[in-house]
Amino acid sequence: MSAPQAAHRPGAFKLPNKQHKAGRHRTKGQIDRENKGRQDAKSLSLRQKRSLSRNERRKVNRHERLVHRRRINDDFHNKERAPYLVTVISFSQELDAALIVERLASADPEASVLASERGNITYLHVPRFRARYGFVCPILAHTDNVLDCLKVSDIVLFAWPANEGLTDEQGLLMSTILAHGFPTAIHLVSGIPSKGKQRDKLLANVKDTMKEWNFVDDSTANLDTEQDGFVVLRNIQGIRKKPTLLQRRRPHLLVEKMERLDAEKGFCTLALTGFLRGPALDANRLVHIQGLGDFQLSRVDRKPDPVPGAKERIQPVSFYPDETQADLVTENTPDPMDAEQPDVEDLLKSGGAPTVTAKVPKGTSSYQAAWITASDDEEEQSGEDDDEDDSMDSDDSDEEYYDAADDVKGPGFLENEGDAFETATMASEAPGDFEDMEIDTHEVEKYRQERENVDFPDEVDTPLDQPAAVRFQKYRGLKSFRTSPWDPKENLPFDYARIFKFQNIKHTRKQVLAEIEKDPTPGSLLHGDYVTLYVKNVPSFIYDEWGTEMPMVVYGLLRYEQKMSVLNVVLRRHPSCDTPIKSKEMLIYHVGYRRFEAGAVFSQHTNGNKFKMERFMPTDDGPFVASMYAPIMFGPAPVLVFRRDQHGNEHLVARGTTLDVNPDRVIVKRVVLSGHPSKVNKRAATVKYMFFNRDDIEWFKPIEVYTPQGRRGHIKEALGTHGVMKCMFDNPLTIQDAVLMNLYKRAFPKWTYNPRVTRTKVIGGGMVNSHSLISLVTSASASVKGVEKMEH
Repeated sequence: MSAPQAAHRPGAFKLPNKQHKAGRHRTKGQIDRENKGRQDAKSLSLRQKRSLSRNERRKVNRHERLVHRRRINDDFHNKERAPYLVTVISFSQELDAALIVERLASADPEASVLASERGNITYLHVPRFRARYGFVCPILAHTDNVLDCLKVSDIVLFAWPANEGLTDEQGLLMSTILAHGFPTAIHLVSGIPSKGKQRDKLLANVKDTMKEWNFVDDSTANLDTEQDGFVVLRNIQGIRKKPTLLQRRRPHLLVEKMERLDAEKGFCTLALTGFLRGPALDANRLVHIQGLGDFQLSRVDRKPDPVPGAKERIQPVSFYPDETQADLVTENTPDPMDAEQPDVEDLLKSGGAPTVTAKVPKGTSSYQAAWITASDDEEEQSGEDDDEDDSMDSDDSDEEYYDAADDVKGPGFLENEGDAFETATMASEAPGDFEDMEIDTHEVEKYRQERENVDFPDEVDTPLDQPAAVRFQKYRGLKSFRTSPWDPKENLPFDYARIFKFQNIKHTRKQVLAEIEKDPTPGSLLHGDYVTLYVKNVPSFIYDEWGTEMPMVVYGLLRYEQKMSVLNVVLRRHPSCDTPIKSKEMLIYHVGYRRFEAGAVFSQHTNGNKFKMERFMPTDDGPFVASMYAPIMFGPAPVLVFRRDQHGNEHLVARGTTLDVNPDRVIVKRVVLSGHPSKVNKRAATVKYMFFNRDDIEWFKPIEVYTPQGRRGHIKEALGTHGVMKCMFDNPLTIQDAVLMNLYKRAFPKWTYNPRVTRTKVIGGGMVNSHSLISLVTSASASVKGVEKMEH
């Protein structure tokens, strides 16, 4: 009998069998990524909340604050004290803005219609819905009017064409609206059959047109019959309102009536009446009239609501500002004894600058003579036509120019009428081939400069008539543009003593915005109040020149928003702009609720503590930053930039948003000096044409030189006395290379801020005749209960 077989015992290196996997399982990280931090509310008990980490508790608290803020906004807009303000924009020839309001007004026989004195506003009260509507039909040919109405509206109605797409002008207007932003949108169509192949074709055409402008999931509503108008009114009342950030943070009023009071010495008090919307308004705060500037209030009257259907009757109350009223101080008062640099006049008296004697025409002032002595050849040789102060390379003279510009005659001033007559006669005797041809020589020169800057970026020719050490005395060399230090407080211009700077702008912004969420004071005016604002010290000509159909919007300013500082905005060039835009060129900026004119400095939008200046607006779609002297704006806020041509028309050139308010942003201007290697011996090269005397070579000897192929080197010694030098490089170079040297100087914007911008026609406007809106609504109101004139 054999011995029993021993059981097998696995060794130490035995691997376990594979487990059966019943399907595909997700890892914990994948589950967390899919949930995106969301957790089941029932599973978060009190004990589990206490056991959360610090980061998790911060996320939970932030979510609770957002829910609370959303609830406050919903309650804020569900008060229904003010009528729903609706902007009507029609791109259809069959269904213009006036016809849309007519069909909506005739949808309910019990509705009543009222017309405002100003602003082209038509109020509609529908008792069946217990709702009130205010329809605004801006003139689409003026983009300023369209944007002003969109900034204060609750709803925007877009009427789309059924047979064809948008024209070029309509497309440019729509692109401007999308770049600026708008509230909740409702889309309308007309002339589509109820059934058949033609209906499917027209609907597909409308969908394709809307898809071009990113309205993919939005539905359309017909407006052919009275029943369709009834449905649209119901949709306006029931749709969720999405107010813009500008509407949630600043009180605003669309003016319906304007009166001029106490006119004296060119100034008056304007009584502006309308519905107040947004946060509470205090009589001590400043107000801003778009296109005019900032003003103080002398009194605020709360009046009864004149539109039928008001849920409550308010007794008239007047509020007056007290001693805590905000002042209109926009600039800081500089101390002339606190300047580090001497004054220009003192420098000239002390003999610090040489005196140049030149022959000038009879009657020429000393100021004109200073410009005449600077020859055009020197300006062309400098290669820096993008800003005027570089020809003389003196920032102090630039400040003196803008301070004395109002007291002297320009360089092209004609002394008598006879000279003007002779000049005009000579111009009329030009050859007939160019009589009908308008050539803007300034624009042609800008095209050439932009093309030269693209081919040879920042390259400048060394002048022959003066030493390079004098011409580029304010420039310096940097070992590394990214890591080399640059003190932001060094050699600041005089204008920096006039502006305001926050020690911690983020903390200040947080405090100012927190004031909006506080409970209003007893003397404040709330959303939906029908008020009259008495704005004092307004130019009297505004009352006569402001058209009755031009919307006027009044905004309440936040704290510090009237102070001047350096405003930085991030922009992108608009695809429709093909004109070269130079840095510091005067442009019209729409920044949030402000509209002003300024000359900004363009710079790259990159990381780091220094930013390279752009001589021209970048032609690609990349972002760039524009810095200018402007009032403080607590962003974010949309930004649109327009250019005014020689005919007075405005063209959209860029769009973007605000970046920050930071005077310490270091914008560095670069110039590149180029030389030609005449002899090359491995790593050594003899270079000429970069400098033209021995002293300049010794002056710029510490600065590094390089080649476009990536070779790095330094100046070893000067050869002779005519600007030939010997350079050593890290690697051998060829005779085809060019030797370059970078010099840097900080650039500052110019004080060209102008808050009063005249309204002109904008290219890209509309085709709608909204002038006959009131007459159409009046004629269509035979079936309406009654048409009344609004009593203020």
